[in-house]
Amino acid sequence: MLALLAQLTLYIAFVAPSSFSLAVRIQALAPDARNTALAFAIGIPCTIVIFLTPLVGVLSDRTRSKLGRRRPWLLLGVLTGMVGAAIIGFLPNLGALITGWTIAYIGYTITAVMILAFFGDRLPENQRGRVAGINGTLTYIGPIVGITLASQLTEMPALMFLIPGVLALLGGLVFVVTMKDVPVTTPRSAVRASEIFQGFWFNPRKYSNLGWVWLSKALVFLSLAFTSIYGVYLLTSRVQLSAAEVGGIVALAGTAGVGVSILGALGSGWLSDKLGTRKPFLWTSAIVIGIAAVVTGTSTGVPQYILGGIILSFAVGVYGAVDQAVQLDVLPQEEDQNGRFLSTLGLANQIPQAVGPFLAGAIIAVAAGNYSSVYYVAGASAVLGGLAILPISLGKRANESTTSIKTPS
Repeated sequence: MLALLAQLTLYIAFVAPSSFSLAVRIQALAPDARNTALAFAIGIPCTIVIFLTPLVGVLSDRTRSKLGRRRPWLLLGVLTGMVGAAIIGFLPNLGALITGWTIAYIGYTITAVMILAFFGDRLPENQRGRVAGINGTLTYIGPIVGITLASQLTEMPALMFLIPGVLALLGGLVFVVTMKDVPVTTPRSAVRASEIFQGFWFNPRKYSNLGWVWLSKALVFLSLAFTSIYGVYLLTSRVQLSAAEVGGIVALAGTAGVGVSILGALGSGWLSDKLGTRKPFLWTSAIVIGIAAVVTGTSTGVPQYILGGIILSFAVGVYGAVDQAVQLDVLPQEEDQNGRFLSTLGLANQIPQAVGPFLAGAIIAVAAGNYSSVYYVAGASAVLGGLAILPISLGKRANESTTSIKTPS
Protein backbone atom coordinates (compact mmCIF):
# COMPACT_ATOMS: atom_id res chain seq x y z
CA MET A 1 0.00 0.00 0.00
CA LEU A 2 1.40 3.37 -1.03
CA ALA A 3 0.16 4.92 2.21
CA LEU A 4 2.72 2.78 3.98
CA LEU A 5 5.47 3.89 1.59
CA ALA A 6 4.56 7.49 2.37
CA GLN A 7 4.72 6.68 6.07
CA LEU A 8 8.17 5.12 5.72
CA THR A 9 9.68 8.07 3.85
CA LEU A 10 7.94 10.49 6.21
CA TYR A 11 9.55 8.95 9.27
CA ILE A 12 12.98 8.92 7.65
CA ALA A 13 12.72 12.73 7.55
CA PHE A 14 10.53 13.22 10.62
CA VAL A 15 12.14 11.39 13.55
CA ALA A 16 15.82 11.01 12.67
CA PRO A 17 16.62 14.74 13.09
CA SER A 18 15.18 14.78 16.62
CA SER A 19 17.26 11.73 17.58
CA PHE A 20 20.52 12.58 15.81
CA SER A 21 20.85 15.24 13.12
CA LEU A 22 19.77 18.23 15.21
CA ALA A 23 22.09 17.28 18.06
CA VAL A 24 25.05 16.94 15.71
CA ARG A 25 24.32 20.23 13.93
CA ILE A 26 23.81 22.15 17.17
CA GLN A 27 27.02 20.71 18.59
CA ALA A 28 28.83 22.27 15.63
CA LEU A 29 26.97 25.60 15.70
CA ALA A 30 26.66 26.24 19.47
CA PRO A 31 28.72 23.73 21.47
CA ASP A 32 28.68 25.76 24.70
CA ALA A 33 24.88 25.98 24.75
CA ARG A 34 24.04 22.63 23.22
CA ASN A 35 21.67 21.36 25.94
CA THR A 36 19.50 24.48 25.91
CA ALA A 37 19.67 24.98 22.14
CA LEU A 38 18.61 21.40 21.46
CA ALA A 39 15.70 21.71 23.89
CA PHE A 40 14.47 24.82 22.05
CA ALA A 41 15.06 23.34 18.59
CA ILE A 42 12.85 20.36 19.44
CA GLY A 43 10.44 22.02 21.86
CA ILE A 44 9.39 25.06 19.81
CA PRO A 45 7.97 23.18 16.79
CA CYS A 46 6.33 20.61 19.05
CA THR A 47 4.60 23.43 20.93
CA ILE A 48 3.32 25.02 17.74
CA VAL A 49 1.81 21.82 16.35
CA ILE A 50 -0.17 21.37 19.57
CA PHE A 51 -2.30 24.31 18.45
CA LEU A 52 -2.14 23.72 14.71
CA THR A 53 -2.83 20.07 14.00
CA PRO A 54 -6.18 19.78 15.85
CA LEU A 55 -7.43 22.63 13.66
CA VAL A 56 -6.19 20.80 10.59
CA GLY A 57 -8.00 17.63 11.70
CA VAL A 58 -11.30 19.44 12.20
CA LEU A 59 -10.98 21.45 8.98
CA SER A 60 -10.11 18.34 6.98
CA ASP A 61 -13.35 16.72 8.20
CA ARG A 62 -15.20 19.71 6.78
CA THR A 63 -13.27 19.97 3.51
CA ARG A 64 -15.44 19.54 0.41
CA SER A 65 -13.09 19.66 -2.56
CA LYS A 66 -12.93 17.69 -5.78
CA LEU A 67 -9.63 16.29 -4.58
CA GLY A 68 -11.26 14.81 -1.47
CA ARG A 69 -11.01 15.96 2.11
CA ARG A 70 -7.62 14.52 3.14
CA ARG A 71 -5.61 14.90 -0.09
CA PRO A 72 -5.34 18.73 -0.11
CA TRP A 73 -4.01 18.76 3.44
CA LEU A 74 -1.62 15.91 2.74
CA LEU A 75 -0.21 17.80 -0.24
CA LEU A 76 0.20 20.92 1.90
CA GLY A 77 2.02 18.88 4.52
CA VAL A 78 4.63 17.28 2.25
CA LEU A 79 5.38 20.58 0.48
CA THR A 80 5.75 22.44 3.78
CA GLY A 81 8.13 19.78 5.07
CA MET A 82 10.36 20.20 2.03
CA VAL A 83 10.42 24.00 2.42
CA GLY A 84 11.62 23.64 6.00
CA ALA A 85 14.32 21.13 5.05
CA ALA A 86 15.54 23.51 2.33
CA ILE A 87 15.84 26.38 4.82
CA ILE A 88 18.01 24.24 7.09
CA GLY A 89 20.12 23.09 4.18
CA PHE A 90 20.85 26.46 2.63
CA LEU A 91 21.05 28.77 5.68
CA PRO A 92 23.75 27.40 8.01
CA ASN A 93 23.14 29.20 11.32
CA LEU A 94 21.35 28.38 14.56
CA GLY A 95 18.37 30.68 13.96
CA ALA A 96 17.76 29.22 10.50
CA LEU A 97 18.13 25.72 11.90
CA ILE A 98 15.39 26.26 14.48
CA THR A 99 13.15 28.12 12.00
CA GLY A 100 13.61 25.56 9.25
CA TRP A 101 13.03 22.60 11.53
CA THR A 102 9.91 24.26 12.93
CA ILE A 103 8.47 24.64 9.42
CA ALA A 104 9.51 21.11 8.42
CA TYR A 105 8.08 19.64 11.61
CA ILE A 106 4.74 21.35 11.03
CA GLY A 107 4.58 19.93 7.50
CA TYR A 108 5.57 16.42 8.55
CA THR A 109 3.04 16.45 11.39
CA ILE A 110 0.20 17.48 9.07
CA THR A 111 1.21 14.67 6.73
CA ALA A 112 1.21 12.10 9.53
CA VAL A 113 -2.21 13.25 10.79
CA MET A 114 -3.71 12.95 7.31
CA ILE A 115 -2.32 9.45 6.75
CA LEU A 116 -3.82 8.29 10.03
CA ALA A 117 -7.14 10.02 9.26
CA PHE A 118 -7.15 8.25 5.88
CA PHE A 119 -6.80 4.92 7.69
CA GLY A 120 -9.63 5.93 10.01
CA ASP A 121 -11.84 6.70 7.02
CA ARG A 122 -11.23 3.56 5.02
CA LEU A 123 -9.60 0.79 7.06
CA PRO A 124 -11.95 -2.16 7.77
CA GLU A 125 -12.17 -3.07 11.42
CA ASN A 126 -10.88 -6.62 10.91
CA GLN A 127 -7.61 -5.27 9.47
CA ARG A 128 -6.77 -2.64 12.10
CA GLY A 129 -4.24 -4.65 14.07
CA ARG A 130 -2.41 -6.04 11.05
CA VAL A 131 -2.17 -2.74 9.18
CA ALA A 132 -1.25 -0.91 12.38
CA GLY A 133 1.45 -3.53 12.93
CA ILE A 134 2.94 -2.94 9.48
CA ASN A 135 2.59 0.80 9.92
CA GLY A 136 4.20 0.65 13.34
CA THR A 137 7.10 -1.32 11.93
CA LEU A 138 7.72 1.31 9.29
CA THR A 139 7.65 4.14 11.80
CA TYR A 140 10.58 2.49 13.59
CA ILE A 141 12.48 1.37 10.50
CA GLY A 142 12.25 4.88 9.02
CA PRO A 143 14.23 6.64 11.77
CA ILE A 144 16.90 3.92 11.69
CA VAL A 145 17.32 4.41 7.96
CA GLY A 146 17.38 8.16 8.52
CA ILE A 147 20.01 8.01 11.27
CA THR A 148 22.16 5.60 9.26
CA LEU A 149 21.97 7.96 6.29
CA ALA A 150 22.67 11.04 8.40
CA SER A 151 25.67 9.43 10.10
CA GLN A 152 27.30 9.16 6.68
CA LEU A 153 26.68 12.84 5.97
CA THR A 154 28.06 14.54 9.09
CA GLU A 155 30.71 16.25 6.96
CA MET A 156 27.94 17.59 4.68
CA PRO A 157 25.40 18.79 7.26
CA ALA A 158 22.98 20.34 4.75
CA LEU A 159 22.43 16.92 3.19
CA MET A 160 21.50 15.43 6.60
CA PHE A 161 18.22 17.31 6.23
CA LEU A 162 17.84 17.78 2.46
CA ILE A 163 18.08 14.13 1.39
CA PRO A 164 15.51 12.86 3.94
CA GLY A 165 13.30 15.83 3.03
CA VAL A 166 13.37 14.89 -0.65
CA LEU A 167 12.54 11.27 0.17
CA ALA A 168 9.54 12.37 2.25
CA LEU A 169 8.41 14.66 -0.55
CA LEU A 170 8.57 11.92 -3.18
CA GLY A 171 6.86 9.31 -1.00
CA GLY A 172 4.14 11.77 -0.05
CA LEU A 173 3.51 12.90 -3.63
CA VAL A 174 3.15 9.31 -4.83
CA PHE A 175 0.46 8.73 -2.21
CA VAL A 176 -1.22 12.07 -2.94
CA VAL A 177 -1.63 11.04 -6.58
CA THR A 178 -2.83 7.49 -5.95
CA MET A 179 -4.86 7.67 -2.70
CA LYS A 180 -8.55 6.79 -2.88
CA ASP A 181 -9.86 9.93 -1.23
CA VAL A 182 -13.37 10.11 -2.69
CA PRO A 183 -14.90 13.60 -2.42
CA VAL A 184 -17.56 13.93 0.27
CA THR A 185 -20.84 15.28 -1.07
CA THR A 186 -22.79 15.78 2.15
CA PRO A 187 -23.71 19.42 2.82
CA ARG A 188 -21.23 21.42 4.84
CA SER A 189 -22.72 23.50 7.60
CA ALA A 190 -21.45 26.96 8.46
CA VAL A 191 -18.15 26.93 10.29
CA ARG A 192 -18.34 28.11 13.89
CA ALA A 193 -15.35 28.83 16.06
CA SER A 194 -16.63 26.52 18.77
CA GLU A 195 -16.70 23.62 16.30
CA ILE A 196 -13.21 24.31 14.99
CA PHE A 197 -11.76 24.29 18.50
CA GLN A 198 -13.41 20.96 19.23
CA GLY A 199 -10.21 19.46 17.87
CA PHE A 200 -8.48 20.44 21.11
CA TRP A 201 -10.85 18.69 23.48
CA PHE A 202 -13.41 15.96 24.01
CA ASN A 203 -15.54 15.15 27.05
CA PRO A 204 -13.64 12.37 28.91
CA ARG A 205 -16.79 11.44 30.83
CA LYS A 206 -18.75 10.91 27.62
CA TYR A 207 -15.82 9.23 25.84
CA SER A 208 -14.04 7.58 28.79
CA ASN A 209 -12.08 5.13 26.65
CA LEU A 210 -10.71 8.01 24.59
CA GLY A 211 -9.70 9.75 27.81
CA TRP A 212 -7.74 6.80 29.19
CA VAL A 213 -6.08 6.15 25.82
CA TRP A 214 -5.08 9.83 25.71
CA LEU A 215 -3.57 9.76 29.20
CA SER A 216 -1.68 6.52 28.59
CA LYS A 217 -0.25 7.82 25.31
CA ALA A 218 0.78 11.11 26.90
CA LEU A 219 2.75 9.41 29.67
CA VAL A 220 4.41 6.89 27.35
CA PHE A 221 5.32 9.52 24.77
CA LEU A 222 6.70 11.76 27.50
CA SER A 223 9.00 8.88 28.39
CA LEU A 224 10.05 8.51 24.75
CA ALA A 225 10.63 12.26 24.46
CA PHE A 226 12.99 12.09 27.43
CA THR A 227 14.91 9.09 26.11
CA SER A 228 15.35 10.43 22.56
CA ILE A 229 16.67 13.94 23.13
CA TYR A 230 20.04 13.44 24.85
CA GLY A 231 21.17 10.06 23.53
CA VAL A 232 24.00 11.59 21.49
CA TYR A 233 25.26 13.65 24.42
CA LEU A 234 24.93 10.69 26.82
CA LEU A 235 27.35 8.75 24.66
CA THR A 236 29.77 11.59 24.02
CA SER A 237 29.97 12.41 27.73
CA ARG A 238 30.82 8.83 28.73
CA VAL A 239 32.58 7.43 25.67
CA GLN A 240 34.91 9.75 23.78
CA LEU A 241 33.61 9.37 20.22
CA SER A 242 33.20 11.62 17.20
CA ALA A 243 29.81 12.61 15.85
CA ALA A 244 30.10 10.11 13.01
CA GLU A 245 31.04 7.34 15.44
CA VAL A 246 28.12 8.18 17.72
CA GLY A 247 25.83 8.19 14.69
CA GLY A 248 27.13 4.75 13.79
CA ILE A 249 26.43 3.46 17.29
CA VAL A 250 22.94 4.98 17.40
CA ALA A 251 22.22 3.48 13.98
CA LEU A 252 23.70 0.14 15.08
CA ALA A 253 21.46 0.09 18.15
CA GLY A 254 18.51 0.86 15.93
CA THR A 255 19.50 -1.71 13.33
CA ALA A 256 19.95 -4.36 16.01
CA GLY A 257 16.44 -3.53 17.15
CA VAL A 258 14.84 -3.72 13.70
CA GLY A 259 14.16 -7.44 13.91
CA VAL A 260 12.68 -7.26 17.39
CA SER A 261 10.65 -4.15 16.56
CA ILE A 262 9.21 -5.90 13.49
CA LEU A 263 8.49 -8.96 15.59
CA GLY A 264 6.88 -6.81 18.25
CA ALA A 265 4.78 -4.70 15.88
CA LEU A 266 3.62 -7.41 13.48
CA GLY A 267 3.24 -10.07 16.14
CA SER A 268 1.31 -7.92 18.57
CA GLY A 269 -0.89 -6.45 15.84
CA TRP A 270 -1.81 -9.88 14.52
CA LEU A 271 -2.25 -11.43 17.98
CA SER A 272 -4.39 -8.55 19.25
CA ASP A 273 -6.74 -9.09 16.29
CA LYS A 274 -6.70 -12.86 16.76
CA LEU A 275 -7.26 -12.80 20.51
CA GLY A 276 -9.67 -9.87 20.42
CA THR A 277 -7.78 -8.00 23.15
CA ARG A 278 -5.41 -5.04 23.18
CA LYS A 279 -4.89 -4.05 26.81
CA PRO A 280 -2.33 -6.68 27.92
CA PHE A 281 -0.07 -5.76 25.02
CA LEU A 282 -0.23 -2.07 25.90
CA TRP A 283 0.41 -2.12 29.63
CA THR A 284 3.12 -4.77 29.37
CA SER A 285 4.99 -2.95 26.60
CA ALA A 286 4.75 0.36 28.47
CA ILE A 287 6.40 -1.16 31.53
CA VAL A 288 9.15 -2.66 29.36
CA ILE A 289 9.72 0.79 27.83
CA GLY A 290 10.33 2.02 31.36
CA ILE A 291 12.83 -0.77 32.01
CA ALA A 292 14.64 0.02 28.74
CA ALA A 293 14.97 3.67 29.75
CA VAL A 294 16.75 2.72 32.95
CA VAL A 295 19.05 0.26 31.13
CA THR A 296 20.04 2.96 28.63
CA GLY A 297 20.36 5.70 31.22
CA THR A 298 22.78 3.70 33.35
CA SER A 299 24.99 2.77 30.39
CA THR A 300 28.71 3.07 30.97
CA GLY A 301 29.68 1.63 27.61
CA VAL A 302 28.43 0.84 24.14
CA PRO A 303 27.19 -2.75 24.75
CA GLN A 304 24.74 -1.72 27.48
CA TYR A 305 23.56 1.23 25.39
CA ILE A 306 22.82 -1.11 22.48
CA LEU A 307 21.05 -3.58 24.79
CA GLY A 308 18.82 -0.79 26.07
CA GLY A 309 18.04 0.18 22.48
CA ILE A 310 17.09 -3.38 21.56
CA ILE A 311 14.73 -3.72 24.54
CA LEU A 312 13.22 -0.33 23.75
CA SER A 313 12.76 -1.21 20.07
CA PHE A 314 10.79 -4.34 20.88
CA ALA A 315 8.60 -2.62 23.46
CA VAL A 316 7.92 0.41 21.27
CA GLY A 317 7.10 -1.89 18.35
CA VAL A 318 4.44 -3.62 20.44
CA TYR A 319 3.08 -0.43 21.97
CA GLY A 320 3.03 1.58 18.74
CA ALA A 321 1.18 -1.06 16.72
CA VAL A 322 -1.47 -1.91 19.30
CA ASP A 323 -1.88 1.74 20.30
CA GLN A 324 -2.81 2.63 16.72
CA ALA A 325 -5.36 -0.19 16.67
CA VAL A 326 -6.83 0.91 20.00
CA GLN A 327 -7.22 4.46 18.72
CA LEU A 328 -9.38 3.14 15.89
CA ASP A 329 -11.27 0.87 18.30
CA VAL A 330 -12.39 3.74 20.50
CA LEU A 331 -13.34 6.25 17.79
CA PRO A 332 -17.01 7.30 18.18
CA GLN A 333 -18.20 6.05 14.81
CA GLU A 334 -21.57 7.79 15.08
CA GLU A 335 -19.94 11.23 15.10
CA ASP A 336 -18.32 11.00 11.63
CA GLN A 337 -15.44 13.14 12.96
CA ASN A 338 -12.48 10.81 12.70
CA GLY A 339 -10.15 13.67 11.78
CA ARG A 340 -11.17 15.60 14.88
CA PHE A 341 -10.83 12.74 17.36
CA LEU A 342 -7.60 11.42 15.89
CA SER A 343 -6.12 14.92 15.97
CA THR A 344 -7.13 15.26 19.62
CA LEU A 345 -5.53 11.90 20.38
CA GLY A 346 -2.50 13.15 18.47
CA LEU A 347 -2.09 15.83 21.12
CA ALA A 348 -1.11 13.01 23.47
CA ASN A 349 1.98 12.58 21.25
CA GLN A 350 2.58 16.25 20.59
CA ILE A 351 2.25 17.79 24.05
CA PRO A 352 4.90 15.48 25.55
CA GLN A 353 7.15 16.16 22.56
CA ALA A 354 6.70 19.88 23.20
CA VAL A 355 7.19 19.96 26.97
CA GLY A 356 9.55 16.98 27.13
CA PRO A 357 12.66 18.79 25.84
CA PHE A 358 12.16 21.70 28.25
CA LEU A 359 11.49 19.38 31.19
CA ALA A 360 14.50 17.26 30.25
CA GLY A 361 16.66 20.38 30.09
CA ALA A 362 15.43 21.40 33.54
CA ILE A 363 16.16 17.94 34.94
CA ILE A 364 19.66 18.07 33.49
CA ALA A 365 20.22 21.48 35.07
CA VAL A 366 18.99 20.33 38.49
CA ALA A 367 21.05 17.13 38.24
CA ALA A 368 24.18 19.11 37.36
CA GLY A 369 24.53 17.58 33.92
CA ASN A 370 23.80 13.97 34.90
CA TYR A 371 22.04 12.57 31.84
CA SER A 372 20.98 9.42 33.71
CA SER A 373 18.46 11.43 35.72
CA VAL A 374 16.40 12.09 32.60
CA TYR A 375 16.19 8.36 31.90
CA TYR A 376 15.05 7.58 35.47
CA VAL A 377 12.13 10.01 35.10
CA ALA A 378 11.41 8.52 31.67
CA GLY A 379 11.15 5.05 33.18
CA ALA A 380 8.67 6.18 35.83
CA SER A 381 6.54 7.97 33.25
CA ALA A 382 6.30 4.89 31.02
CA VAL A 383 5.21 2.68 33.92
CA LEU A 384 2.47 5.16 34.83
CA GLY A 385 1.39 5.13 31.18
CA GLY A 386 1.03 1.38 31.33
CA LEU A 387 -1.13 1.59 34.44
CA ALA A 388 -3.37 4.19 32.78
CA ILE A 389 -4.43 1.63 30.18
CA LEU A 390 -6.00 -0.67 32.78
CA PRO A 391 -9.36 1.19 33.16
CA ILE A 392 -10.11 1.02 29.41
CA SER A 393 -13.18 -1.10 28.68
CA LEU A 394 -13.43 -2.20 25.06
CA GLY A 395 -15.60 -5.30 25.07
CA LYS A 396 -17.80 -5.53 21.99
CA ARG A 397 -16.79 -1.98 21.03
CA ALA A 398 -13.57 -3.31 19.51
CA ASN A 399 -15.57 -5.30 16.96
CA GLU A 400 -17.68 -2.39 15.75
CA SER A 401 -16.97 -0.40 12.62
CA THR A 402 -15.06 2.84 13.07
CA THR A 403 -14.97 3.91 9.45
CA SER A 404 -16.66 7.23 8.72
CA ILE A 405 -20.32 6.46 8.16
CA LYS A 406 -20.77 9.27 5.64
CA THR A 407 -17.64 8.62 3.62
CA PRO A 408 -18.31 6.78 0.33
CA SER A 409 -16.57 3.40 0.10
